[in-house]
Amino acid sequence: MALVTGTDYSKYLRIHDLLDLQHPLTEGAHDEMLFVVIHQIYELWFKLLLHELDQASAELLAGRPQGAVPPLTRANRIDELLIAQLRVLETMTPDGFMTFRDPLKPASGLQSGQFRAIEYLGGIRDAQHIENLELSEQDRAELARRRDAPTLFDSLCEAMRAAGFDAPGGDDEPAKQRRMDALASLYRDHAEPLRAALHQACELLIDHDEAIARWRFQHTFMAAREIGARPGTGGTPGVAYLRSTIDRRFFPELWEVRNRL
Repeated sequence: MALVTGTDYSKYLRIHDLLDLQHPLTEGAHDEMLFVVIHQIYELWFKLLLHELDQASAELLAGRPQGAVPPLTRANRIDELLIAQLRVLETMTPDGFMTFRDPLKPASGLQSGQFRAIEYLGGIRDAQHIENLELSEQDRAELARRRDAPTLFDSLCEAMRAAGFDAPGGDDEPAKQRRMDALASLYRDHAEPLRAALHQACELLIDHDEAIARWRFQHTFMAAREIGARPGTGGTPGVAYLRSTIDRRFFPELWEVRNRL
């Protein structure tokens, strides 16, 4: 009888290793398993989100906006999952959370290097994160690399220039106005296939920006339900800090162009 050969599901996905990664700090705190699993899943989604956004950026830099559409579409589906997972986390009661919260200090979601990388790719680049010793050396090195790499908006502008638009880089006002003129022109006329792909990429980037803002908003309410006005485990003012992040935007020029139409 011939032996069965080929890829084994469990070994391929390393299921046993994966299921051995959940180690709560406390005994008898039922909700801590939920907390650990949800945050580990977040980090997995962050990994895939960066994988897709990096691919989209590479396609845009190569002047192929049509190639950026599939990974941006997938990234937006992942964004929606990030929001949906908060609904599961909200099933944790405040008293359930308090049974294991104190041992978590000073661990905090602020120490997620991958989420900071998502922010860096989006153009929110707080230099202090690179010097933050609470992040791992690997995370700091990755943020330093991304600090010097194009943002998604830089990549979009490169694709627009390749398509013949006057979309210069730079933060000075003349450069910004020329980009705004180019974006307004694209939004007014995007019937031709290449322009249509660029326009679709712009709208998918807006979808991503909006979804992360909605995630921040929902996260703020979830935290308020769990900890009230207590400080965060990482030493921040807690909900007040989360509330201050809600209005952050990755692509302000893509939002502003609406005023030009």
